[in-house]
Amino acid sequence: MPSHDAVPRHSTVRLIVNVVVSVAVLGSCFYAYTLLGERKRPQRSKPQKPAATVVTSVPLASHEGPVKIGASGVVVPLREIRLATEVTGRVVQISPNLRNGRMVDAGEVLIRLDSIEYDLEVKRLKAQQSQEAAELVSVDVSIENATLLLALAEQQVDITKGERDRIDSLIKRQAASGSEADIARRSELTSKAALVELQNRRRELIAQRQLIVEKQSLTQIALQRAQLDQSRTTVKSPIRGRVVSSTVETDSYLLSGTSFVTIEDTSAVEVRCSLTASQMIWVWRSAAGMSELPDASSTMDDRVPPIPAIVEHSFGGVSQQWTASLERIDGAGIDLDTRTYPCLFRVNDPRAADARGSSNRLMRGMFVSVTLMATPDRPLFQVPETAIRPGNRLWLDDNHRLRIQNVHVVARSDDGVIVDMIESPPGNGVADASSSVVISPISDPSPGMALMSEPIRQPASAGIVDDAPAKINSAVNAGDSVRRDASAGKVDG
Repeated sequence: MPSHDAVPRHSTVRLIVNVVVSVAVLGSCFYAYTLLGERKRPQRSKPQKPAATVVTSVPLASHEGPVKIGASGVVVPLREIRLATEVTGRVVQISPNLRNGRMVDAGEVLIRLDSIEYDLEVKRLKAQQSQEAAELVSVDVSIENATLLLALAEQQVDITKGERDRIDSLIKRQAASGSEADIARRSELTSKAALVELQNRRRELIAQRQLIVEKQSLTQIALQRAQLDQSRTTVKSPIRGRVVSSTVETDSYLLSGTSFVTIEDTSAVEVRCSLTASQMIWVWRSAAGMSELPDASSTMDDRVPPIPAIVEHSFGGVSQQWTASLERIDGAGIDLDTRTYPCLFRVNDPRAADARGSSNRLMRGMFVSVTLMATPDRPLFQVPETAIRPGNRLWLDDNHRLRIQNVHVVARSDDGVIVDMIESPPGNGVADASSSVVISPISDPSPGMALMSEPIRQPASAGIVDDAPAKINSAVNAGDSVRRDASAGKVDG
């Protein structure tokens, strides 16, 4: 009997323990679910929406000084001279510097041609001059002799005329015969004929002398031409420069007009670069050099003021600069391919060294950067690059009202962007230094909308700490405690 009563009692205790443990576990889970499910969100107060849009703006600054217009270009020679022989001959001597890439000085002898033929021609003409001078002396002597004979002939005519007059008077007195009168008349005619012959001879001698003088003039001209050809057998360099190409060697036979060398003038160089129409506008509007325009009656395309510029080239990590000035527009107008203006800048001293003592010089073919120093004739403004909106517009804070201003970007610099204010529609006002430029974004901007300066932001405070992990850990610990109690009950039973 006792054994039968112990078995049911043990089963009852086990059942009670299981029920208690199950209820405890369910209670712990319900408690943890209740804590997590009923967690309240922190109350966050929304700030009152301001009546004006909060923006960040900076003052609108006026640009002072020249406008730097940047472009790139290539160095071209100022001029190239092609030398050719002016006479025919064989090359007997050439300069050692007459090689491609070498420098030649002004007046340096480049080549010498065989001058024997030209020397002989000069000697022949000089001998001819001596002969003509002797002929002239001979004619002068003949003229002098004819003059003396002419004087004697005139005296002879006077004598015969006097004799005939006496015979005529004797005939009137019947003291002479008619035959004597004929003899006297014949003698007079003979003397007059001799006088006329001497006069003709003298005139012929004078004409012959004039002919010799003309021959002397022609001989002198021929001698000058021969001496010129003789001097042309020596070809000298007209300038100091660099030999670009040479096609002559010793013992070569050159005809007159044969080009044999091309020399580049290195006293100055030019830089050819292309400027866009928007850049050329500021070149023409530049106040610097407007009084030095070549002709006020010329067109705008021809009137290019001598604007100063800086030419810069980097070589071996070292940058060097040269001063230049805008010289002219190269060509008849706009380049049809690039739609730009080809401009030439003159560098008068390409060998000038900069402050670092560099001795590099500008050479043809170098790619350089050109910076024009244009002085605008109208006020410009400088704004941050972030202030430029799509479509080249600015958002201006004008008395806490938004004004959208169209601008033209003139140049860019390290400090920002230089802009020109385009005329606004009537009633929009004119931008000045008292306005501010909005640099922060605005959603759906519209002219006239209210603006407010952005307040100084305070450092963000610490956020709300989420205590859910602690609560979960507490619930888990409680469940573990219940399980441990249940296990202890089983052991006791």
